[in-house]
Amino acid sequence: MAANLFVKATYTADADVLFKCASDFSDLLHATRKISKYRGLPPVPMVEGAQYATDIRLFGLIGCRNYQIRVDRICKHSRLLETVEFCDRIRSWRHRLQVHSTATGSVWVDHVIIDAGIMTPIVARYARFMYRHRHKARNGTCIETSLTRSTRMVGAELPMFNPAD
Repeated sequence: MAANLFVKATYTADADVLFKCASDFSDLLHATRKISKYRGLPPVPMVEGAQYATDIRLFGLIGCRNYQIRVDRICKHSRLLETVEFCDRIRSWRHRLQVHSTATGSVWVDHVIIDAGIMTPIVARYARFMYRHRHKARNGTCIETSLTRSTRMVGAELPMFNPAD
């Protein structure tokens, strides 16, 4: 059974500036530098349709070799980014990121659907920790999270997100 993770953080930064950071791997590498290392991941802006491979080391202990990140969609106009990620331990990590403009800055919303087989509860809790850490490292405030079981089937042949999502 898959898990749904929602993370919402408030920023004083302009939404366009924040989205530019969000769609660049150098920001990911910097925001997670204290909890994970990505070997082979280039510190460059993401390219729609591209697939990237990296070896991840969490806390210097747990490794994920040949972790794949496929960038399915980048829309600068709506500040929307969608990726599908996987490795031998994680069947599917579908990430939808959107940055909304507000009167005082912006709101960054992550929606992640995770399927890691019987390890899903553990992986999903780590994901919640990691996304909170990333937002704190970026000076995000009012960080809210919600982690629930997914009621949807997850598979490579199914659409990533429905319009209702």
